[in-house]
Amino acid sequence: MKTRLMAASVLCVILASSCSGPKDANGGQGAGSTPSVKEQEPVTVTAVIDGTYDEQFAESLRRHIKMKYPNITLDMLTSNSGTLDNLLASNMIPDLVFTYNGNLKSYKDKGLLYDLSPLMKQVNVPEERFEANYMADIRNAVDGTAIYGLPYETTFHALFYNKGIFDMFGVPYPKAGMSWDDVYELAKRVTRQEGGVQYRGVDPGSGVIWISQPLSIAAVDYRTEKASVKSDQWKMIFELVKKMYDIPGNTPVGAPLDQFTKTKTLAMLGQLNIFGRLADAEKEGMDWDVTQYPSFKERPNTYGNASVSVAIITQTSKHREAAMQVLDVLTSDAYQTERTRGGAITTLRSPGVKAEFGKDVPSLTGKHVEDIFKSKPVPYPIASMYRSKAESLLKKEFDKFAAGGMDVITALNQADEAINKLIEAERIK
Repeated sequence: MKTRLMAASVLCVILASSCSGPKDANGGQGAGSTPSVKEQEPVTVTAVIDGTYDEQFAESLRRHIKMKYPNITLDMLTSNSGTLDNLLASNMIPDLVFTYNGNLKSYKDKGLLYDLSPLMKQVNVPEERFEANYMADIRNAVDGTAIYGLPYETTFHALFYNKGIFDMFGVPYPKAGMSWDDVYELAKRVTRQEGGVQYRGVDPGSGVIWISQPLSIAAVDYRTEKASVKSDQWKMIFELVKKMYDIPGNTPVGAPLDQFTKTKTLAMLGQLNIFGRLADAEKEGMDWDVTQYPSFKERPNTYGNASVSVAIITQTSKHREAAMQVLDVLTSDAYQTERTRGGAITTLRSPGVKAEFGKDVPSLTGKHVEDIFKSKPVPYPIASMYRSKAESLLKKEFDKFAAGGMDVITALNQADEAINKLIEAERIK
């Protein structure tokens, strides 16, 4: 792989040197000044997905790039090439990284990030192309100012339900506009044993974390880098989720997603985009549907953090303009329409692109997918660098509380102490 990257470096000519069109008042390319692709030199842009490699994503992106910028070759490194950390350790940094907004802060610490604002003007990728909240999320993920990446897809939180279980017990289906208290009451009616099989009514997904996010509460206060879990809101979340688990027969056993899609013994599940899993489950006879994520009265029509897929151009890239042209394609109406028809959630403002959602996914026919869009994500929080580890400790204390081993105040006090000890230990490493 090192040979591939070195070869790419020898081959590539920075496109900026070949752009000879008229300049605008700020020194950027003026309107209509982008040179003909015939005048552009061949260039290879290297990229890596920091996560699970997606061949369909890579193939379709390459195809769209060739239609608009035939001089650009996208060399998408597969998972066999090693992780991003392995590439960094070998000083083999790609031009582009496809990741999610939660990783941006750590990338800043690694010296990977580059402010895209000048390149966006140069290649004519206006910020107005995107929904404002996703751009704000990207800024807030690091320092609140710079644009260190462009959002190209996102996900959602929704309430998925097994219609077969509701039909079995003669209970009405969940519907849009429900609160978590409504869901709790409904769950009690479908948590039953039938034919020797225990059916669970509901699982909010990811324990206490996702369900807490619409309230914008955190395990660590990023301003003080101290635990912030001893609060009435966290107390309410702990008690609410335990109340769900305490419905006789609704105690979690195994992975909730498997219970929903494999054993098909879970009636309702709060989850992200699981359409792929559900298409397989439908082939096995599952009759499912989806509706709006439940809300709190304090934050109506709001779900948790949007896990926004973000593309960054690395600080060390020698092919920044070509990389930005790749991002131009990635966030174009044409490419986004194709992805949206396949069930991806676009980050673009374009109503036309949004209207194409799921049209190429047979399993979505007749489903209440419109309910998904009745809620919006909470603004992505400015988070502590210890967020992930702190949330893991918080979940451990919740599990002890849910099992009946302690009262809620003790659980939150112990979580507070454990998180502060963790932060202290991390600081002296």
